[in-house]
Amino acid sequence: MKNNNGLLRIETLQRRADELRAKITAEQDKRRKREAREQQRLSLIIGAALVHNAALHPDFELMLKSILQTAVPAESDKNFLRRKGWL
Repeated sequence: MKNNNGLLRIETLQRRADELRAKITAEQDKRRKREAREQQRLSLIIGAALVHNAALHPDFELMLKSILQTAVPAESDKNFLRRKGWL
């Protein structure tokens, strides 16, 4: 009977460990998604501020366009910026 009791305790602890691993994974996924949303929001806010400032200050617009020529590596993004008048 004692040996069977020990096996039950081990199985119970193993289930708890599995549940905790699943909860940890879920929390890590939530954190990654939250950080991605925050990064997207940050990019949106900063981008909007830069575009707004470029509309107010022609010298800044020229500087921003110059930066975009070298800072944007993807050709599809460059094509988009060209169509919008930023390159």
